[in-house]
Amino acid sequence: MIPALILYLFKKFRKMDIFINSLLNFKKIALKLKSVFFLLAILASLSFTDKSINKALTYNVVKNDKVIGTIEINKNAFTDSTVYNLKSRISAKFLFKFCVTGKEKSVFKNGVLVYSSVHRTLNNKTKVNHKIVLKNGQYNLLLGGENIPSKIGSINRNLITLYFSEPIGVTAVFCDNLKKMVPIRPLGNGEYRVDFEDGKHNIFHYNNGTCVKVEAVSKFFNVVLIPA
Repeated sequence: MIPALILYLFKKFRKMDIFINSLLNFKKIALKLKSVFFLLAILASLSFTDKSINKALTYNVVKNDKVIGTIEINKNAFTDSTVYNLKSRISAKFLFKFCVTGKEKSVFKNGVLVYSSVHRTLNNKTKVNHKIVLKNGQYNLLLGGENIPSKIGSINRNLITLYFSEPIGVTAVFCDNLKKMVPIRPLGNGEYRVDFEDGKHNIFHYNNGTCVKVEAVSKFFNVVLIPA
């Protein structure tokens, strides 16, 4: 009688064990499905509520009435962020033949710069390659594998933004290439001068808030940027 009872109980517990395992497997599957549906819901919400507004600009780089290069800038504006991408290529001869290419990216979150990268080459050799990232309220410079803290305060405008909107009331902008703030001052008639170093400066010309020309001036090489 007892062996029969033990066999009966064993079968019952075995069935219960199978049931429990099945229930646990079902819960695991349910959790996975829940995660998948949650991810799909997020993607769907991004697809329909956070559409970007794209604006593209192209400038010809002109020297002595000859086009020697182009600058292409894209602006993607989302609900709470704006992403700028710039590509440039300039080929000319001054004492020697040179070809300069550049790529820049700027990301603003709620009007504050959170990421910036600059990569430039001269005759296929990298001359500039660094990134600036905002983390825990502080900007960090990523250069040559090093992470260097910066004392720069909150950045609301950098050079690339000047191509899209007139800097009314702005006294300084961030120069991504120099990794520092540079002064900007109005000259009147929609003109603004941005001073860099070694006498280099740019003069931005605006007509009804739109940038219609940029003069890039240095001691040895001057060019004009005109919308294509």
